[in-house]
Amino acid sequence: MRYNILQLLKNLRFHSHGKEITDVDILRWANTKDKSLSDGIFFLELLSAVQPRSVNWSLVTKGVTDEQKKMNATYIISIARKLGCSIFLLPEDITEVNQKMILTLTASIMYWFLKQPVEEKPSATSDSENGSQV
Repeated sequence: MRYNILQLLKNLRFHSHGKEITDVDILRWANTKDKSLSDGIFFLELLSAVQPRSVNWSLVTKGVTDEQKKMNATYIISIARKLGCSIFLLPEDITEVNQKMILTLTASIMYWFLKQPVEEKPSATSDSENGSQV
């Protein structure tokens, strides 16, 4: 796992044209300052922003109860894997806001996005900005 994470960070550096990528850069890219990530909504919106048709919002819960949070977290992992992201975390890492694993998830989504051809990259808007409701 450590090798894969280091490889992911190396790949991020390659796709950022040699610029050193720090955890601050990854979090800035993800545009998160909120510590209440346990409901999973942020990551669903992030995935929807990088691949607009990836999230079926009818499957997303409000993330109020522990069970709803776990369902959202499982769905996040499923979507990220389907896109081709390298995933090393469990739903519990999201619901418990394990910072290192959250950073790894965000870096993996960022890497997936950066390696997409320029003409295929979606705009920075998410479905939530277009009127979809959770």
